[in-house]
Amino acid sequence: MYLRLMAVMHLMIKSSMNSSDYDSELGSIPAVQRGILEIIPMLRPTTMLSSMWSPLLLELLCYLNGEESPLHRNSKEIREQNSDALANGTKRSSVEQGHINGTGTKGDTVVGCGWGILFIEKLVPIMVNLFLEAPPNERCSASPQVIQGLGRCMNTRRDNPRGTLWRVSAECFNRVVTDEVRQENAECGSDMNSYRLSRARFWKEVADVYETFLVGSCGRVLSSDVPSADSATADESLEMTVLTVFGDSVLKLQKEAPVEVLQRLVNCLDRCASRTGSLPIQTVGLLPLHCSRFSLGCLQMMFSLCSCILKTSSYPAVSETSKVSISILTKRCEVILGQFLADENDLGDRPLPSVRIEETVCVLQELARLILDIETANALNIPLYLKDALRENQSHGRAHLLSLLPTFSELVVSREPRVRELVQVLLRLISSELGLQRLT
Repeated sequence: MYLRLMAVMHLMIKSSMNSSDYDSELGSIPAVQRGILEIIPMLRPTTMLSSMWSPLLLELLCYLNGEESPLHRNSKEIREQNSDALANGTKRSSVEQGHINGTGTKGDTVVGCGWGILFIEKLVPIMVNLFLEAPPNERCSASPQVIQGLGRCMNTRRDNPRGTLWRVSAECFNRVVTDEVRQENAECGSDMNSYRLSRARFWKEVADVYETFLVGSCGRVLSSDVPSADSATADESLEMTVLTVFGDSVLKLQKEAPVEVLQRLVNCLDRCASRTGSLPIQTVGLLPLHCSRFSLGCLQMMFSLCSCILKTSSYPAVSETSKVSISILTKRCEVILGQFLADENDLGDRPLPSVRIEETVCVLQELARLILDIETANALNIPLYLKDALRENQSHGRAHLLSLLPTFSELVVSREPRVRELVQVLLRLISSELGLQRLT
């Protein structure tokens, strides 16, 4: 009966989508859909119907993904299996049942993305609220599809950067991924094999969303149309919120992400942080301010991931993230500092663009502040005898500076005063780390 109720809901939504309905052009949705949006929260399954959470969530997700309804697909399979029975006199009753389920022969093709953008905008927060209310085991099985559906909605930013669907979806994605990362294994049922498979899919989908949205949309100029100042500020604020949740609530709090997924996630940050340094000196000065700010934010987040100033309860997980991040971070720092040197040599006496100087100063300041734990220091690509010496002297906190010492040695002759001063600070820290003192 519950499944038939959802089939009726699907039929009503589908029948309300037709070419003669111009409500969407006026900034509203059809009255039938408005009524359905009010009804959907009332469809949350009771304790006795807990197994219906997954069908409900999957049904709602079909509208986000532009896919065919699961009930529609199942009923078509049943019709194919019962084709012989239809030929033997039961055709009429089955066709009537198909109409109840919204699966009649007319209009079998799902409208897909034509469900209506305004309807989806209203549906996304409703679906997410239901998902967060579902029992842990039901959430566990549906979480990969929920993440995927939200990611597809977030990707509408590329085609419609001024739309609201991607904004609503990004905010809901932050809620879902934050809550899911905090879920405990014991709450997801006794079938650990099923749990591990579902969580592996969950992390794969999370990595896909961040790779597409962070790298493809955030910190970029997406439209030739000049947005209003308020809209641009709101977009930048939302991008930084996504970045903060990504670093502080996902990478730092995760307890079970596979190492290969961690590498993908940290590489997302690295790719965003590399944008400023990858631009040639002739065009880097033209980079919009919000783009360079986002790239610097990603760079600072990578430093934060490597820092040993951690909460005790999350130490093992953050330590794993730090070990993955430190090698990627030191390579990025070397590239940025090397690019600064090359640009300074190419320009001669001409001044460097301010964005290049600010990026270099940020790197040097963060390197001076960074303190590593012993496990992260051991993950560095420095000679083994140095690692042993640092461990014996318990002076591993600034081991990352040793791997960049050759670059610092070249920067001491920089024409930029702030760069020279910061390099001197770093060289003093290296001397202290090695236990070297003045002879007099």
